[in-house]
Amino acid sequence: MIKKYIYPIVAIVLLTTSCEKEIEVDLKSVPPRIVIEGMVKEGLPATVKVSTTLDFDDNGGYPFITDAIVKISDDKGKTEMLNQDGSGWYVSHNLKGEMGRTYNLSVTYDNVEYTATSKMPPRVAIDSLTTYKIKVMDYALPMIHFTDPKGVENQYYRCLVYINGKQRHDTQELVTDAKHTDGDPLHLLLPIFSSGEENVTPIAQGDEIMVEAQCIDEGVFTFYNSMASMENSLTNPTTNIKGGALGVFSAYSYDQSTTIATWKE
Repeated sequence: MIKKYIYPIVAIVLLTTSCEKEIEVDLKSVPPRIVIEGMVKEGLPATVKVSTTLDFDDNGGYPFITDAIVKISDDKGKTEMLNQDGSGWYVSHNLKGEMGRTYNLSVTYDNVEYTATSKMPPRVAIDSLTTYKIKVMDYALPMIHFTDPKGVENQYYRCLVYINGKQRHDTQELVTDAKHTDGDPLHLLLPIFSSGEENVTPIAQGDEIMVEAQCIDEGVFTFYNSMASMENSLTNPTTNIKGGALGVFSAYSYDQSTTIATWKE
């Protein structure tokens, strides 16, 4: 059996929400742009945030757009208009994420329509979650273990890491593709700390580590993968949203695993 140890590219996301990190685009241009963050998570209602960018030197945060028309449909003929809740997100009431379905997003604002499509791949189960001590760096990192199914339905993955229930600002996200490891066991070291960071508390023995492994499609992978290099780039991440908006629309299945950090010194 061939074992693959992958140290993948990470995508840095700057702001957090209660469930996962919120997209904040590092703008390279002054004119305001629409930012759309849409998610259809397996078994849960669809959620969409619509906001607008500010001038480059304005640090007031992205303001919500409250009068957008937001619609999501799937390839089974289901369509729902989303209403905005008290948090500012547009949320579905009847439509929930199903594996294998293709979802279409439509956001209309100021007489301009923005559209996106994302297909939810089948779920891939996590085999185990361990903690690996990197001796030369003197801190530990989580390592996720799973087997990539044969075929093209599951080729792209994204992992979120929570330490003691919190996805901290210093944790990074991981995206990887398995196009060259089809059907093989994968062992992914999750690089949740950036080199050179200051005032970062490493994982300690006894910490609770939770990882959510998402199965995503190619367009979502491309967005987060391009986000990894945007710090030194003059462009924004490659979006899967058409019409000129920034952001991403992601339909994804997922599995979660929790472990207590432990390793031999």
